[in-house]
Amino acid sequence: MRAAEMICTLATQGMELLEDIASGEFRSGDFGQTSSVAGSWERLAAVYFGATRQRKLQAAAVAAGRGLPVAAIEKIERHVRRLSRNAAISAWEMRVELCALRGTVDDIDREAAARVLAHNRQAPGSDNRGLRAFRGGKNTDAQGLSTATLTLPARDMATYKAHLKVTADALRAADPTLSWEQAMADAAYQHGIGGIRAGAVPPPTPFAVVPAPDYASYWRGEGGDTVFGLNDGTTITGRDWVTQELASIGHVGIFHPVDGPIDLYRENRFANEKQRLLAMAENLICPVPGCTTAASECQIHHLTAWEAGGETNSANLSVACRVHNGRNDDDPAAPPRNGRLVREPGGIVFHPPDGGPPRTNKHPVQALSAMALLS
Repeated sequence: MRAAEMICTLATQGMELLEDIASGEFRSGDFGQTSSVAGSWERLAAVYFGATRQRKLQAAAVAAGRGLPVAAIEKIERHVRRLSRNAAISAWEMRVELCALRGTVDDIDREAAARVLAHNRQAPGSDNRGLRAFRGGKNTDAQGLSTATLTLPARDMATYKAHLKVTADALRAADPTLSWEQAMADAAYQHGIGGIRAGAVPPPTPFAVVPAPDYASYWRGEGGDTVFGLNDGTTITGRDWVTQELASIGHVGIFHPVDGPIDLYRENRFANEKQRLLAMAENLICPVPGCTTAASECQIHHLTAWEAGGETNSANLSVACRVHNGRNDDDPAAPPRNGRLVREPGGIVFHPPDGGPPRTNKHPVQALSAMALLS
């Protein structure tokens, strides 16, 4: 068997590897791994093939996990350890559920985290604020740099990053040579030492998703708002329809389940605020598979490039993080290098550069985006 074939086999036989380690016939150190990896494998082997009172659930978890790589099982176990003791589901039941997940290791990691979080939120007395922490900053590397990590509840972290972004934007405007990462680091340092006050940031806004009704046909471009033609021979604007149908609950967007956000045509390269809101509602996360950048931190991307005649209307707009917006293959006729975002019936997909099938971002938060809710 060739080396590449051995690696591919290992990528789908994580449970079999752990079973061999648990049998005692092999030691994890025999596989040439570091001591930390070897220790992790031994602990996993003890969990899934060691003594337990939950033999049936253990067997079910092992059966469900056949076909997973060890790396995915490691991710699953890490999230199971974070399950609240007050959760309505037991740790072994959680393992059975998570071992049935499929996809890349990153996909499984994010989905497992989302499912454990959902159970923890429903647990009585759940409060994650006690887990906040600041760690590191003690060691210096060969370049004279020191690294620290900050752990906060998700909403606190989002607020913190939003304040840093205001300062980072100002720093980059004053010094265009700064990269985004450098500006954010400088902003964090300046805020931390009290050298600058936090700037005002817009609060997160609820966004209601309204499906375009079957009885209405629509067209774009009249009076600055979408106009619906009704089957009684009259017309109504999207704003008037929403006003009639919904109470004021933040922003409300109208989406067609196939075509996406419904909006007016604009002869302007830069998206207006309404178009930005619609793009963020359609994709709460950068739509490139594996990306975790929130829509509020993304740029507005023209699916058909502006230079190639692409229009600044909602059908041609999407959010994309700074990296993927810059890497996108804007010219579909040129040799593919990084892949490109494309609108297809049902939403935005990513066409990989290898010509493989279109892919979507499987991040759990995307399941709450506008087009996902309509599918």
